[in-house]
Amino acid sequence: MSTFAAPGTYLQELVLATATTDQKIACLKTLRIVVKNLADPVKSTDPKFRQLKYEKVKAKISPCPAAIDYMKAIGFSQITDTDGEEYLRIDAAKTIDISHMQSSIVELNNALEMITPKNINPVFREEKKTAENINPVFREEKKTADTATTTSSTTTGKLSEKQKARLLMEEKERKERAEAKAARKKTSALIKQDKYVRENDENWESKQSAACVKSGTGISTFRDKYGEN
Repeated sequence: MSTFAAPGTYLQELVLATATTDQKIACLKTLRIVVKNLADPVKSTDPKFRQLKYEKVKAKISPCPAAIDYMKAIGFSQITDTDGEEYLRIDAAKTIDISHMQSSIVELNNALEMITPKNINPVFREEKKTAENINPVFREEKKTADTATTTSSTTTGKLSEKQKARLLMEEKERKERAEAKAARKKTSALIKQDKYVRENDENWESKQSAACVKSGTGISTFRDKYGEN
């Protein structure tokens, strides 16, 4: 019997076995670890990765009898050593085909994906999608429900990160508007005060600004050039 008689056949039997889904998953994951080590050019030549003590893996692979046949198909032999222990071992003289092992990893991953339960039922997802696309009333009701949920979340204090960010932005804009309004009010008050002083203070006279004093150059105004009248 060649190293790779028909490992895929035994893998198919394993997937269709009467064992529970959890047992199949545990078995496939164990096989994947073994094959992954053998797909490594360095580890595949190390004796400790070319054998397993059957007692250590028995609990995980025995519920799926096809697992032993699979391991034999990729090169293992089931033997009893001189110490009385039962082993699954690849003969030291046998060369491991790395490319075949790498292909086996892909097959094991596909088998795992096939039997691993999905969180969302595809049929339910398709029905939900169809209902939203075909029935505009359903879409509108969903939109209304989402809005109500957002309002409820805001009221109860349970906000999403997006809602928190929006509230912070709104608060920042309100603060900036209030500061701008206060600044305009202060400027308007200063202008009114200056106008009142100009009109009512007999001692008030036009002077050079601090900028003019610093530069040493005055600014000629219409009044300076042509007088008051």
